[in-house]
Amino acid sequence: MGDRKMYRRHMRVSRTAAATAAAAAATVLIVAILLAAYSTISPALRTARTARAISSAPRAMSSTPWAMSSAPAGIGKIDHIVFIIKENRSFDHYFGRFPGADGATTGRTSTGEVVSLNRAPDQVIPDVAHAAQDAYRAYDGGRMDRFDLNPGAVNLGVNSAYSQMGPGDIPNYWAYARRFTLDDHFFSTVMGPTFPNHLMTIAAQSGNVDSNPTIPSGRWGCDSPPASYVITVSPAGRAGSASPCLDITTIADRLNARHIGWRYYAPSIGHAGYIFSTFDAIRHIRRGPQWETHVVPWTGFQADVARGDLAPVTWLVTDTAESEHPPASACLGENTTVADLDALMRSPLWKSTAVFVTWDDFGGFYDHVAPPRRDQLGLGPRVPTLVISPYARRGYVDHATYDFSSLLRFVERRFGLAPLTTRDAHAADLSGSFDFTAPAAAPYPLQPHACPIVPGVHISGNETGDPLQNVVDLAGAPRITGLFGDPSDLTIATRSARGPRAFNITPSTNVLGRGGRSLTPAALRVGDILLRHGNTVQDESADAATLMGIVVRVDTARQILTVQVRTTPPPFHTRRPVPPDSLVALDVSSRPRIVDRAGQVTDLRAGDRLAVTGVVNWRTRTVSLVREIVVSSR
Repeated sequence: MGDRKMYRRHMRVSRTAAATAAAAAATVLIVAILLAAYSTISPALRTARTARAISSAPRAMSSTPWAMSSAPAGIGKIDHIVFIIKENRSFDHYFGRFPGADGATTGRTSTGEVVSLNRAPDQVIPDVAHAAQDAYRAYDGGRMDRFDLNPGAVNLGVNSAYSQMGPGDIPNYWAYARRFTLDDHFFSTVMGPTFPNHLMTIAAQSGNVDSNPTIPSGRWGCDSPPASYVITVSPAGRAGSASPCLDITTIADRLNARHIGWRYYAPSIGHAGYIFSTFDAIRHIRRGPQWETHVVPWTGFQADVARGDLAPVTWLVTDTAESEHPPASACLGENTTVADLDALMRSPLWKSTAVFVTWDDFGGFYDHVAPPRRDQLGLGPRVPTLVISPYARRGYVDHATYDFSSLLRFVERRFGLAPLTTRDAHAADLSGSFDFTAPAAAPYPLQPHACPIVPGVHISGNETGDPLQNVVDLAGAPRITGLFGDPSDLTIATRSARGPRAFNITPSTNVLGRGGRSLTPAALRVGDILLRHGNTVQDESADAATLMGIVVRVDTARQILTVQVRTTPPPFHTRRPVPPDSLVALDVSSRPRIVDRAGQVTDLRAGDRLAVTGVVNWRTRTVSLVREIVVSSR
């Protein structure tokens, strides 16, 4: 009952937040209403477990230097600690198939059905909702079975929330996991989105914030528009709001007091990824002299490393296109991480460096492990975390429970700093991912792998699953106006903002769908958006995918199945009507394999539940080149 109560509270608070963003002039009044409305929420309504967690909510700690004697033996071999923070992926989404890890390849949905996790496309479209209320909805009191109910989770029957990648999709992340250490019980600290979790990576607290700033503007923190605010949850469970410009003690303050250097690499103001520059939310840093000297452009990281200029504690966040925040490309993001790690490995700095590659929140993607309930904010769902260092355990999966507070605990242990809050004071310090007695491992340089065509993205950081936010930029892109010949020797005519063009598709042409998966030329349709780069074309209107649906009609003469598929409704604040279940036409003339029932397509009947694998065209709402139909029930 406690978690459902919290979920309902988040829904009500978020509705008010959206209304405020749309009518900024009424902000003060609405905030006052929020505070009044939620000041009477009783923590007694929560479960006893949650109440105990809230009663021990983290408190700020003294800055008295911490005893170095408590540090793990050998940690002094590490002189440089680097946090590379990526965006919006759950553990099962990236490493659910990793051997030896606590992963999953199936998941239970809100209907009670256990489904296979689909192979995720390189660019997941749209961005799945991952606000606090969406995390609580998916969590479902620890049952972890309602990820499919969040906005953006299911589109035309394709379940993006229940999807995952494998070694063929993110080969270098898997290579690092095989070579170094993979933490498979590393949780986000907040049951919520980017902003509060990023705050946890620098302060072991979020100022009780559990939302992103309410007005997407490309500026968060102290640069937010005056009307923007964040939702807060007090240790007693009371909802409220606050400015996104905070004044809380951070690990940078602890380092400053001991004259230990630090640096935060992030996109600069004017870039979309400026929202990830978390020290912008710390008033005394943003408006103090260290803003100019310690918060620097992310693109300078490799050059600084090449010069041997690496601070003892470093954070690195990228711009949105490289961040892996859907719909950004996972491939491009991975290649960016590889380039940054390669710069370190080619440097003498490698021998004394520990790198933690982690992701800030679950991004709406399925994970089967229920997060422990620590306090009123979390923990949140698991996120992938790689520990890469000459002293990281080799080929090891660390099953210990960690969260972002553990990152700061490692810094505190290494440099003898006092904890910031009771949260990091009690956190495991990640020393279990290291073996300081073993010989130092040699560098492990990797090469970037070939990506599909990656169109631009507009990512505002909106966490609600709004289909108009966090989108792929296809403005002016070419559309197919004509297809001439047969699939083995096809001429394509297109028209774009630059005018008409024509070119040939030959057997050597690499034809892809929008998720980067291979298609045959027969999948292309007039009207589709078609990108071209070198010998590769990519249909941004279609993709190879598996959808779930229920047979409505069987047209044996035309060999067409009409199937009812589900699309999760958009968030309430878009003010669009909730879409009904959609109808999709399946062309089964390709004679697909029928699984779990002997016979032909003609044996299918209205009411049969199907999983269909083929080429989904999002524009025409059709499925062609159907390869397989799995009949799950009637």
